[in-house]
This record gives sequence, C-alpha cells and structure tokens, in this order.
Amino acid sequence: MKLFLSLATLVAIAASCTIPSPPISSNNIGTDFRVQVQNASYPQVHNKYMNLMVSGGGDRHLYVGGTPQVGDTTTNLRLVNGSINWVSINAVIGGEESNVDDTVKMFMTERGDPRALFQPMYGCHPDTDQLQVELRFVGKQNATPGGWICVRPSFDGSHEFRYYPPGNTKNDPNRFCIKVTLVAVPT
Repeated sequence: MKLFLSLATLVAIAASCTIPSPPISSNNIGTDFRVQVQNASYPQVHNKYMNLMVSGGGDRHLYVGGTPQVGDTTTNLRLVNGSINWVSINAVIGGEESNVDDTVKMFMTERGDPRALFQPMYGCHPDTDQLQVELRFVGKQNATPGGWICVRPSFDGSHEFRYYPPGNTKNDPNRFCIKVTLVAVPT
C-alpha cells in the first residue's frame, strides 16, 4: 500500500504544472486572445469570459456572465504596452467610482483615462493544473502600483469589472467585489 501511495504521489508531482524559466519579460501579447476570469471559490464567474458591451461614445463596458450573456463575445484582444487593447480602444480605470467600497470601473475607451496595466506571467489553471498565461494586474497608470481587479454583481446575473486600489479595506455588503485572476486564452 505504501508503494502505491508513493507511486501515486510521484505521478501527481510529474503531472503538475511547471512554470517555464525565464519568466515572460515583455508586456505585449501580439496574437489574439480572449480573457478568461478565474476564482474557483465563485462558480458564477469562474472560467467564464470577459465580454464587451457597447456603451456611449464608442466605449465598451466589460462584463462576465449574465442570463442571457451580457455583452459580445470578444476573441481578438491584444496586450499593448501592458494595456488590454481591442481595435482602437484600451482598458482603462475611471468613472463610476463607488463611495461604499472605493472601487472604480474598468472599461474600454479611446479617451485618455488612466490605463489598467498588466504583466503577462505564467501560472497554473486552478482546476486542470495546465500552464496558462495570466494577466497579472500591475496597477492604474500614473498611480501607486498595486491593487487588483475584481468583479461585482451588476444586472441580469452579470458581473462588472472594477479596480480595487492598494490599501483599500472597504467592501459593499450588497455587491461584494470578487478578486479574480485574468487569463489570456489564445484564439
């Protein structure tokens, strides 16, 4: 029995995700991808994809989930100088600031709002243990580095993308913002 357990342990170790070396040094991804949202503790958003919904002035608001799906499936995103890019618009942080939890909306625009900056890094899928490229949040452009991206309930069962600034300890008890990992899934 001990031999079987030892072999099972060795097989599990051999099958586990191995992070390549050296790490990804560029903050660009020049091939199309879509963004998968991961947080295994929250099945309502886990392994679902970020969608873009048309908003005023050429902007696109970002959502995950919903019944029916909120926003359009988007499979041609790129990472340009750390910023998620779609056609001619970038992911930015600004607007719809919440006094309850001190979060700020992340959306896409061609205006000059501070960009949401990311660094691609290798990681392991929490369910399958497969190697993946995660978009680790670096921070809001021209602000103190840090914080994270979270998603909170919006409408029709969807969740909107928000920026949770560094040092923030507030939460909205009615619209808890779920910290998520963003993954660049090649298309």
